[in-house]
Amino acid sequence: MPLGGDSYLRAVRAKYNEIEIWPSSDRWLAHVQHWIRGCIAEWKPDLRLKPDSRILNAGSGDESYNLAPGLVVDCDIADRKLVGLPCGVAGDLANLPLKTGSVDVCLCVGSVVNYVSDLPRAIGEIARVVKDDGRLILEFESSRSAEYMFTPHFGRDVSQVRTYYIYEDENIWVYHEDHVRHLLEAAGFKIVARSGAHFIGPLVYRFKRNLHYAARFARFDKWVSWIPHLKPHSANIIFLCQRR
Repeated sequence: MPLGGDSYLRAVRAKYNEIEIWPSSDRWLAHVQHWIRGCIAEWKPDLRLKPDSRILNAGSGDESYNLAPGLVVDCDIADRKLVGLPCGVAGDLANLPLKTGSVDVCLCVGSVVNYVSDLPRAIGEIARVVKDDGRLILEFESSRSAEYMFTPHFGRDVSQVRTYYIYEDENIWVYHEDHVRHLLEAAGFKIVARSGAHFIGPLVYRFKRNLHYAARFARFDKWVSWIPHLKPHSANIIFLCQRR
């Protein structure tokens, strides 16, 4: 998949229009999906959803995450995934087709921002459409993942990497957690909660090159996440943020 520019976005749209985004046969993705759902369920009271709430599911794919009550606007570059949804809008995260201050909550998970070449612009767009005192749940893949140890990508603010998605080559950007925090704060968001997933598995994958085998180590996440020196090195990170 070419990395950068319109050709990259076209390739992403074409690929994700055709595939099942969360295949149950993929242990690695199944763990990520379960973890994301758990975080959303835990943080749902903090979202303060009401029947008249407007919720943007940015990069929704084919997952709703049971966001209710409220009107859910599903936005995705993969337009075919929006067919049949009550309120589906085709759009790019860096150019959201929504009015300023038009949503109460934005959900952007499934590593959507890792397909955006201009992260400051994407976060700025999210900040633009989220109302004052609104909420954001943002998930992304980290450059401090053990998968990138002993490579030039490890710990960089932004780095282009080749990884795997459903056992195929995938080109994405990965980000340092502190860099994402800085961009969120600069855009007017306060981070109020954090969680991580896939701590040991990425290190196993780094040497074994077997994603299915490495995914077995996800079972240790709940214990490893409490170890101070390992906590920053999860492959995936999710934030609950409040718009100031």
